[in-house]
Amino acid sequence: MVDNIWNKYGHLIFGVFFAVSACIALFNGQSATSIIYILMLAFAGFTAKKDLKKDVQAITFLIWCIPIIAFLIFIQKHGYTIWGKVLQWQMTKGLGWNWNETFKNIPFNDASFTRVIQTKWLNDFFTFVYNNGFVVPVLVPIYRAALCKDKRKMIRYILSAHVLQIFLISPFYAAIRLQEVWYVLGNPDRLQRNFTPHQAAGWTLNCFPSMHTSIAFAMFLVVLHEKDKIFKYAWSFFCLSVVYSTMYMEIHWVIDVIAGIVLAFVTVKLVDFIFNIWDNKFMNRAKGRKAKVGYLYCTPEEKIKF
Repeated sequence: MVDNIWNKYGHLIFGVFFAVSACIALFNGQSATSIIYILMLAFAGFTAKKDLKKDVQAITFLIWCIPIIAFLIFIQKHGYTIWGKVLQWQMTKGLGWNWNETFKNIPFNDASFTRVIQTKWLNDFFTFVYNNGFVVPVLVPIYRAALCKDKRKMIRYILSAHVLQIFLISPFYAAIRLQEVWYVLGNPDRLQRNFTPHQAAGWTLNCFPSMHTSIAFAMFLVVLHEKDKIFKYAWSFFCLSVVYSTMYMEIHWVIDVIAGIVLAFVTVKLVDFIFNIWDNKFMNRAKGRKAKVGYLYCTPEEKIKF
């Protein structure tokens, strides 16, 4: 019964729940950011039907899925605190070669061409996109994959994002001391984060490669495999907007963004490699054992056919 309800109405229940939650959040005066995030989850639900794995049992999937979702909620709640401690440690150690002046003197590297046209609504849009561009491009597809009972897709999104990238990008952050464009150029912080000078010196570190870019572009590459075209194109636009926002908001240098795109490609290909190893070594063995068991318990006539 649970499987039947999930397969027929699960995406609608999920979508309606978050649509109603957004209305309640609006009525209670919650922030626009929270409301938009909830609406994104509703959108993910309403577009999930074509990607649903109807042959997967709901109870079995939930037993596997709940610990993963709990881990994601923990990271969403405490991730920035942990990252802040890493930055604080990095500042006290004075690690990295300083690339500020080098990047400052490279023509067009400050991405000023992305800011030729500036309006209030563009500023507001890209502020929202950047502020939510580190985790939302990952979380929404993962929750949608969970709704679709697709654990393989969940793992692909998780591995392609922070789980593998943090190990690939950390050596660059430890070796290179590069700060955000606005800070190096002496401009106001377009995100209006109201940093103290000490806070700004720390939070503007770790620009090369751009991890906002690498996360968002990796999600763009993975989301291209979604069956529902509405979700695929809408989420692709959001992910690419994150990449653009890093330059429009004077956070990352052009070279940071290019390096982030390369890191995204490398990470997604690495995940493909991991999946291929798993499929070839473990899944094929499991199929072989299943075939062997079937052979042992069949009749002599069936053995000949087999």
